[in-house]
Amino acid sequence: MLRLENLHFSIDEKKILNGISTHFAPCKIHGIIGPNGSGKSTMLKNISRVWEPQEGTIFINGKDYRSIARKELSRLVTMVPQNTTINFPISVYDIVAMGRNPHLGRFEGLKRKEREIVDWALKETHTYELKDRNINELSGGEGQLAIIARALATEASLILLDEPVSELDIKHTLTIMDLLVKLTKEGKTILVSIHDLNLARRYCDTISIIDKGEIFYSGLPSEAFSEENIRNVFHVDVVEIKSDSRCFLYFHE
Repeated sequence: MLRLENLHFSIDEKKILNGISTHFAPCKIHGIIGPNGSGKSTMLKNISRVWEPQEGTIFINGKDYRSIARKELSRLVTMVPQNTTINFPISVYDIVAMGRNPHLGRFEGLKRKEREIVDWALKETHTYELKDRNINELSGGEGQLAIIARALATEASLILLDEPVSELDIKHTLTIMDLLVKLTKEGKTILVSIHDLNLARRYCDTISIIDKGEIFYSGLPSEAFSEENIRNVFHVDVVEIKSDSRCFLYFHE
């Protein structure tokens, strides 16, 4: 569904992405991991066209995404940014309804179909009972679920999430990760940057390790978290502990 070819991106002459080339198959959770500053967020922003690559090409369904009209691209790709903060009073329902904007004409209001989709997104994320609340009154986990609901309301087939669980408690973390698994079964393709390597190992179908703006590894989780990979990229040692059908990673300096 998604292919990146030789992406380069710099900010103030500092190279952030340095020749990223990789591809992501449909209907899977693709985990993006790497140290802080490695280029994970920048890559997601390039894919969503918040920023555009200064060199290289991004293909969505075989088509150069720069040839796709902005509004059409917004119907194909949606992004849940890191640490979303909304500085004005607005209801959860109205936030989620914003996800329908790519499908509406100028000054066009929500019709019955749009309202049904908004209700669906709220129910999928267990935020329907919060729809009349001010989003600024919610807990961090509830607010993050509402932002994910907005992304679902776009009906985009490619969903990008930048550290969606980094500041959440374990309950909301598992709720969101279980939801991502459900969405892939409904035909969505997920790219998620994530710091918790055990969480990535448990939930992701593929792992891409980014280091210094380059793809260090791309493939199966079972091979991604080798002692050599972790030592070379994160500069810590890892021990894999197996318990029944589960594997856990134990890190130490």
